Amino acid sequence: MFNRNLLAAAALAIMAGASFAQTAAPATTPLTKAAENREEHRDANQQQRIQAGEENGSVTKREQRKLEKQQWRIHHAEKKAAADGKVTRGEATHIETMQDRASKNIHEERRDEQGTVTTPKNR
Repeated sequence: MFNRNLLAAAALAIMAGASFAQTAAPATTPLTKAAENREEHRDANQQQRIQAGEENGSVTKREQRKLEKQQWRIHHAEKKAAADGKVTRGEATHIETMQDRASKNIHEERRDEQGTVTTPKNR
């Protein structure tokens, strides 16, 4: 009697686990078009910010090269992630983290006052 109840409980647990595994969201869910458009828009916006910084002198040539290289790495990661036709959530999260870091670097480089000419204040 005890073995029969134990066996029934084990079978029920296995069936419940199998049905749960089937309903869990797969890790390879492709990105929506909206998410892809957001990435493209973000890339273009960051590129414009780098250009504006170079044009107004708030970003030096060396800083620009560094920021452009970071943008190239992001673009390369996007191409690599999309190579199999699907960008997984993990890949998208990694790319977004790279973009966040790049955005922060652009912000810092444009405000670090290197390359800007300051004039003494009149007294």
